[in-house]
Amino acid sequence: MTDRRPMSGMRVLDLTSNVAGPLAGQVLVDLGAEVVKIEPPGGEAGRNIRSTIPGQEELRPYFLPHHRGKKSVVLDLRNADDVTRLLALADTADVFVQGFRPGVLDRLGLGADVLRRRNPRLVHASLCAFSGDGEQHRRPGIDALIQAESGLLTGLTGADGRPLLPAPTVVDAAAGHVLAQAILAALLARERHGEGDVVEVALYDVAVSLQAPHITRQLHTAPEHAHLTETGRASLAVAPSGPFRAADGWLMLFAYVPRHWTLLTEALGRPDLRTDPRFVDQVERARHPVELAAALEDALAGHTVAEWVQVLTAAGVMASPVRTWRSVIRSAAFTEAALAVTVGEGARTELAVRTPARYRGFVPAGTTPTPRLGEHTDAVLGGVRA
Repeated sequence: MTDRRPMSGMRVLDLTSNVAGPLAGQVLVDLGAEVVKIEPPGGEAGRNIRSTIPGQEELRPYFLPHHRGKKSVVLDLRNADDVTRLLALADTADVFVQGFRPGVLDRLGLGADVLRRRNPRLVHASLCAFSGDGEQHRRPGIDALIQAESGLLTGLTGADGRPLLPAPTVVDAAAGHVLAQAILAALLARERHGEGDVVEVALYDVAVSLQAPHITRQLHTAPEHAHLTETGRASLAVAPSGPFRAADGWLMLFAYVPRHWTLLTEALGRPDLRTDPRFVDQVERARHPVELAAALEDALAGHTVAEWVQVLTAAGVMASPVRTWRSVIRSAAFTEAALAVTVGEGARTELAVRTPARYRGFVPAGTTPTPRLGEHTDAVLGGVRA
């Protein structure tokens, strides 16, 4: 049977760590690539971050989701012989993806120009914190720092004004998918034009792109308006939008589209809200968020979150409970999407979250468990010698 996975037969060398780069590599694994994880003798950073939950001390939550089906090869890049081995391995690769600080691999003789002179069809992909040609490009950065630098924490503060970090590494996750997309685009260009390319994805650029509507508004607004900082998304004409209190908790509700606003007022038994001058259109609703929330929460107070989700969904209004992780994995949406995957068997059975895309023509790969450190060093290097 023909293997229809688009990257079947391709080799990727993955020299990234933590979340973003490994996630990109996981996407490529699922597309059929052989992804060889190049790790230092002590293992990459994410491999060494363990769970702090009692009874789960051996669980590596940042490593496990993004390394299914990969191979682990240990090379010490401070050792000249191992650098030579990596050069020879890169000669056999289709993609070389790395997340070192700018200039580090160049100093080791492993820069993009060197690798592509030896292997012109190689796609060289880099993940960095900041882009450009100046001092910023050399700055280190991780997800949390980039969230702060890029404005993603706008409006996210505690009662004392302390900035609050979202629990998910949002920038890392988005950057991982952007990096995979960039690699695939470079491979497509190679197939059409016969030569590899050099691509770069910066966490900061991804973080800014996630906020394009808000930053676009700020580009046309001077000076900064207070409501942009205080209400985040609600500063745009998208009301009602967000959390509203029902009888037993918070309901996430979105009815800013005129048709949905009509459906919401009917479902709530409050058609009079449509003729209230404060709520007559999207702009007026956005200008009166406090009054709008009070009116909606007065109507919502009569029923529980679960009851309102059922009523509003049936009426064609977007509504959801505000779930915790525990309730997410028990929800119908999670179950029907088959997002939890089981790989390996016996003592090496692992549960992970699949990558998001689904395909009719092939089954994604990555069905073997995360590799033990250096598990495939001998098999992959084979005849490669210094």
